Amino acid sequence: MKVTLQPSGHVIELLPGERIIDAVRRLGFDAPQSCRNGNCHICAANLISGRVSQNGTERTRGELYTCIAEPLEDCEVEWQGVLAPDELPVRSLACQLVEIQDVGGDVCRVLLRTPAGKPLRYHAGQYLLLERPDGELSAFSIASAPHEERLLELHILLREDSTRALVEHIREQRMVRVRAPLGDCCLPRLPQRPLVMVAAGTGLAQMQSLTEFCLHEGFTLPMHMYWGVRHPGDFYSAPHWQHWQQQENVYLHQVVSDTPDWPGRQGMLCEAVCEDLAVLADYDIYLCGSPPMVYATLDALLAAGAVREQIHSDVFSYAPRED
Repeated sequence: MKVTLQPSGHVIELLPGERIIDAVRRLGFDAPQSCRNGNCHICAANLISGRVSQNGTERTRGELYTCIAEPLEDCEVEWQGVLAPDELPVRSLACQLVEIQDVGGDVCRVLLRTPAGKPLRYHAGQYLLLERPDGELSAFSIASAPHEERLLELHILLREDSTRALVEHIREQRMVRVRAPLGDCCLPRLPQRPLVMVAAGTGLAQMQSLTEFCLHEGFTLPMHMYWGVRHPGDFYSAPHWQHWQQQENVYLHQVVSDTPDWPGRQGMLCEAVCEDLAVLADYDIYLCGSPPMVYATLDALLAAGAVREQIHSDVFSYAPRED
């Protein structure tokens, strides 16, 4: 028996005769409930479709209590505030500007401080939305790692008028509203396999968060980072690069695609990965870049033996490709 939870879209599978809230607990979801504290009706949901039995009465529509409702067939319910395992609540908050630093390559490093009090919880590799002066939202990877607590670091490319205007607005106001955390290309806990991290341009921000989290938590398996740009001048000063170079399990690669006289490594990022690593099925792989770059890299890695379930990118969610 399956129950689809809205608005999250999560689908849970129930055991025979199992109540909805018991299935949610068994599967590790976090859901509104306070029965054990004597507060009834907190677990209420709305039955959209299907049939349930509640205290011996069959229901096909309207409010139900997940603590006593037993589905009689596949159902769909509206139940606000339900979080899947490792899913964190999205919050909107005002952050204080700490610093805006020019790091080269038309990139600025923006440091924000979240409000004191209840900390913002996020997983390494997630992203946030910055609120523009017109109320529109723009997405940026969080380059900091969760252990940095109130500090949020962003790497912002300043090649569009709208983005330059946003950064100037933050500089003038010394504050900005953010919505976070978002994205499922992240590490709630340390991985069980070595990592390959492939970043184009400011996609390095997401990989910085993953790397700093792993190092902080004592990860000892190999981490291969591939950072690619079109021209050497597009590389910017990565704040932890020298520290990473000193780590025995971190392997750094800079790749330039469109400058033939570049003395370093040239070509496509996917080519560099395939040249270096013989058995890609042994790795968890994280990709960050434009949708065309991510899908081209995905196809090349799969052809070289990578496992699809072990390749992760936010592009797969916000720009899904029709297969």
